[in-house]
Amino acid sequence: MNQSTRAPQTIGELRRLLRELGDPWTVDPGLLDDDPLPDPPRGALTEDEAPEAVRLTTLPQEADLLDVLSAQPPANPELRARWRELGLLPPEEGEAS
Repeated sequence: MNQSTRAPQTIGELRRLLRELGDPWTVDPGLLDDDPLPDPPRGALTEDEAPEAVRLTTLPQEADLLDVLSAQPPANPELRARWRELGLLPPEEGEAS
């Protein structure tokens, strides 16, 4: 990977990249060029850190995906309506099929 396609690793590399892009934003002037870019936590858990109850499971090959999806319909009413249009959920009670 060459210099222009890899992510900057230091504050100085980031400043040079931003200059090349026309300075769309600035870097904290208190940071030195040799300082590494910060890598803040992203807020997500790794699979090992996640409680067992929320870990994703692998479905058996013979599983009926339609049954799996319809067992947990989306809370978003627009998405739920779209799933109904696509036949992923049964019509609502009183709705024509």
